Amino acid sequence: MFDLAATDGTVRKKAYKSPIPDGGEAPAKGRRVNKLDGEGMVRMHHRLLDYYTTELDRQHNNRAQQAEDEAYYDNEQWDEEDADEVRDRGQVPLVYNVISASIDWVTGTERRARTDFKVLPRRKTDGKSAERKTQLLKYLSDTNREPFHISRAFEDQVKVGLGWIEDGVRDDSDDEPTYTRYESWRNMLWDSASTELDLSDARYVFRSKWADLDIAQALFRNRKALLERSAADSDAYSQLDQYGDDAMDDVENAIQNNGQSTTSARITGYQRRRVRLIEGWIMMPVETKRIRGGPFNGEIYDQYSRAHGDAVARGEAELITRMTMRMHVAIFTTAGMLWFSESPYRHNRFPFTPLWGYRRGKDNMPYGMIRRLKDIQQDINKRASKALHILSTSKIIMDEDAIPDDMTVEEFLEEASRPDALIRKKRGSEVTLNADRDLSQYHLELMSRSIAMVQQASGVTDELLGRRTNATSGVAIQRRQDQGSMATARFFDNLLLANQIHGEKLLANTEQYFTEEKTFRITNMRGKAEFIDINDGLPDNDITRSKADFIMSEGAFHASMRQAAAEQLMDVMTRMSPELAVLFMDLVIENMDLPNREELVKRIRAVTGMADPDAEEPTEEEMQRQSAQQQGQQMQQALLSAQLRKAEAEATKAEAQAAELREKIVALRVGAQQQALGAAQTAIAFPAATHVADHILAGSGFISVEDAAAASQQPMAAAPPPDGKQYGLMQMAA
Repeated sequence: MFDLAATDGTVRKKAYKSPIPDGGEAPAKGRRVNKLDGEGMVRMHHRLLDYYTTELDRQHNNRAQQAEDEAYYDNEQWDEEDADEVRDRGQVPLVYNVISASIDWVTGTERRARTDFKVLPRRKTDGKSAERKTQLLKYLSDTNREPFHISRAFEDQVKVGLGWIEDGVRDDSDDEPTYTRYESWRNMLWDSASTELDLSDARYVFRSKWADLDIAQALFRNRKALLERSAADSDAYSQLDQYGDDAMDDVENAIQNNGQSTTSARITGYQRRRVRLIEGWIMMPVETKRIRGGPFNGEIYDQYSRAHGDAVARGEAELITRMTMRMHVAIFTTAGMLWFSESPYRHNRFPFTPLWGYRRGKDNMPYGMIRRLKDIQQDINKRASKALHILSTSKIIMDEDAIPDDMTVEEFLEEASRPDALIRKKRGSEVTLNADRDLSQYHLELMSRSIAMVQQASGVTDELLGRRTNATSGVAIQRRQDQGSMATARFFDNLLLANQIHGEKLLANTEQYFTEEKTFRITNMRGKAEFIDINDGLPDNDITRSKADFIMSEGAFHASMRQAAAEQLMDVMTRMSPELAVLFMDLVIENMDLPNREELVKRIRAVTGMADPDAEEPTEEEMQRQSAQQQGQQMQQALLSAQLRKAEAEATKAEAQAAELREKIVALRVGAQQQALGAAQTAIAFPAATHVADHILAGSGFISVEDAAAASQQPMAAAPPPDGKQYGLMQMAA
């Protein structure tokens, strides 16, 4: 709460110096007067104190019920008056804490399936910077133990209907500049006139805390006298009744009443002096310089930001002055102001993020799951106590003279209450023991019905708790589980919204305050360390010169929906061919709640060659794989080119051989023609020799062209006579 204040009471370097509102007094000449004591600051103090006390009155009744709701979870379920009355009857105020199982299931579900996030760039060129911001936020989540703080706030959300997360900046050099931490609902008051879940329409938010006087004076050294007047010790503790309520001051009352006894004060002479410090964040209309144009369009101008200055100097953006609802922060006590300035955060929002449960329709007051179950829980406790009393005591109806003369009524009752009692009575008189003993079973039956009603009202059924029920089929069990999940979905939906709002503030704070060079370590799910550099001079590693958006990637309550989608995908894939199904395997694994899910998806995509559909730019592994694929394609193309050249060479060679063969055929034909001409000339010169030549050719099997044509047109000739010699003579005669 004091991270914005330096020990000397001055504004730290990057805080915004605020003018004194309402025309505060200037120091008189020759006399040093603190500006916080000026007339304007006095009016501002009265104004803030009025807002604070007004909200304390408005929210008093609901805050008392919230404290009672929380006490029910802590097993404090009997009013003192009711418990004393039950004890006077001889009963025991039993507590059967049935509602705690429902609360534990809801809060345990949040712990089992915490949400994840990522940072996306607003411009394509800022992809690497956004990746560095994602890694930085995950590192801060680990160092600040952010998931555990959010889980504590979620517990308040479920129990009392309102939890708080704070995102701020500190000057402690031993820790990171930004932090995220839990804040108790008991210390917080907000503008009850607001209706938006993100408090965007709220005017103010207050936080009240008690601090030791010496620590407060060390923080605000210039206001020691005012803190002394504001201090309250055990002798003047009435201030708690005016500026706090039981919910806010229960812990302080325990410290004062139990930790500071009159004995310790008398022995040591020391009493722990405490002072109530109130921190207020209020929106006020003031003229403010804003940036128009460029990557920081709409932001409040920060004179200490190099990125803002460079954007204006390059002409990408310009400064404009307009009336703006500007966030201011004040720290004060009931006696006066300790601190007042503009908010040091450029996001201009409340540093506190609410986690809402249910909200009452008539006045927007929050309440949690326990509020709806308290009456049923009271009925369970009273019936259990009544049934036990009936079973462990004896109701006696007897005649007036039934007790023997040597026995008193007390002795008779004591004997009757023993399990091995021996009852003596006068002859003829009537004594009836345990007259209403059967009533216990009816109380127990109604108690069982109330226990079942707790499950119906909360939505946390036996199926969700993993208990055996009358639902036998898997479909019936799944439907009942879905029904119970829908009944509690509002808590997880509001948690998702709160995580989104909180993440936006945290991202804005990192972009504003992580301006120096830094190296940090992050680890993956297998514990492998990776060192990341930011603001080291490389444009891609500079997280201050660009804007990005915080996005929640998944919600805890989506786990069952993702699992159902994965099962449907698996069913569809069984009907596909193996070659086609493998292309969808990475998407199926991505929808499953498995350990090392990201590594499994990465390896599947490395084998199948599928790219991440959400990746803005390819990773180094994908680039290497693409390079290898390109090299393989180039080698394949070179091989195909070589084979093509070889085939072309062989085709050229074959064509040359064919041309040579054609030339030889032509030469042979020319030679044959020459021989034919020579034969023709011989035949003309010696006509008588032609018959002898024909006979020789026919005997050798030669068939002339004319004979072949005639044979194809005429039917097959009859078989020659067996006497070949006669055939030859006839041919010769012809």
